[in-house]
Amino acid sequence: VGVKRVLWVSRHQMTPEQQEDLERIMKDQVELVQYKDTVENIEDLKPFLKNVQAAAVVLPPEMTAELVSLAGDCPILQSVSWRIPTGRMRLLADGRLEEEFLFEHRYWQQILELKLNVKRLG
Repeated sequence: VGVKRVLWVSRHQMTPEQQEDLERIMKDQVELVQYKDTVENIEDLKPFLKNVQAAAVVLPPEMTAELVSLAGDCPILQSVSWRIPTGRMRLLADGRLEEEFLFEHRYWQQILELKLNVKRLG
């Protein structure tokens, strides 16, 4: 039994449910290599991709699309969660109230292709 290294691009820790499911789909134990910094340039991730068997990311769509192109044979994975209302409200820093949600991991998906055509306004 080996260990597969997975780049985890997120400011948050991976949940135990996400990691357990990741190990199931990777068919092995997983060692996470976490990149917690805000990704300013997708090229910054290139050195990390050389030493991992997959990358699990929480990124905006345009950056995810760039990463899929940059990653070559390294699979790019994304966690899919259900958003479940808790029935509670949270107080935001600016004084507004918003409904609180719990995010529950459902499954991992591999992004095979992501084509995005955008135009900046303003």
